[in-house]
Amino acid sequence: MATTPLLWTGGWDSTFRLLTLLLREQREVQPYYVIDSLHYRPAVPAEQEAMRLIRQALLKRYPKAAVRLADTIECRLADIAEDAETARHYERCLAIGFIGGQYEWLARYCRQHGIDGMELSIHRDDKARELLADLIASTRDRLDPRFAGDCRYELFKSFRLPLFDLTKRQMQAEAREAGFEELMRLTWFCHKPRRGQPCGTCNPCIYTIEEGLGERVPLRGRLRYHLRVTPRIRHWLARHPDLYMRVRALYRRLRHSLMARPGTSASSI
Repeated sequence: MATTPLLWTGGWDSTFRLLTLLLREQREVQPYYVIDSLHYRPAVPAEQEAMRLIRQALLKRYPKAAVRLADTIECRLADIAEDAETARHYERCLAIGFIGGQYEWLARYCRQHGIDGMELSIHRDDKARELLADLIASTRDRLDPRFAGDCRYELFKSFRLPLFDLTKRQMQAEAREAGFEELMRLTWFCHKPRRGQPCGTCNPCIYTIEEGLGERVPLRGRLRYHLRVTPRIRHWLARHPDLYMRVRALYRRLRHSLMARPGTSASSI
């Protein structure tokens, strides 16, 4: 049986898929993890610790399944080579609807390493799903090759999307039924933790609350969620692709201008 390549971050969705593959489908899994700069993703240590704890719990409770989980292949984001064609597909996708920048560098990574079928845990409530819903094949886990040439297809053609029609609540129910809900509690999702706890204002915290798992965010985080301002503006812009692209271009010009000034470094911006 072929080994399944899976992007694993220690988060709810990718861990659900990991445990489903190992415990329900009894498949071998090769996890991948891209290490972003701590400046942009302070949660890297928390994600790595979550993955360590999940492996530890898996070995203790399901030793036979743990054997089927290969060591994680890690790569620094800075080590993924630039790719003008992939960047162009991503920019064209942004003109249609908002998606995170991770899909651009994940596509580059798969292309450069010849990986086909890398599993992404895009689920029913994901913003990226809205962009791809019209292109999904009848199997509901890959984009239909009939759309080759479309920027969305070209950006996501290396990926499998096995959670495409599932919500977080459905994953929770399935994990409970299958007996691995306890391991799911070890997952981590916040990008910008505060004092070791979820912040309540980063995108994953917002999605966790809005998708029905708000109990995983502490009270202080939930209060910040209700009082947030900047994330609300960001989310509003994400719903208006044309305006988002104009604001994004303006921000880049301003940033480039500041960095070009004598005595100004990227770290001072």
